[in-house]
Amino acid sequence: MENPIPGGAGRRTKAIKEVLNGSMVHDFQDMQQLGADMQAMKTNSQLLEEGLVPDPIQD
Repeated sequence: MENPIPGGAGRRTKAIKEVLNGSMVHDFQDMQQLGADMQAMKTNSQLLEEGLVPDPIQD
């Protein structure tokens, strides 16, 4: 059975048997993208300085 969820960035999906559970990324390209996304995220301190409310679970 094919995985009904599309692959990231327009890539083909992997069969459910090939996907590693418990991983935030599926391959090196996903890891690079996740790293760039996380680098661009503001910290709780930066959000507070801007008058925004950070996610309480991330504290």
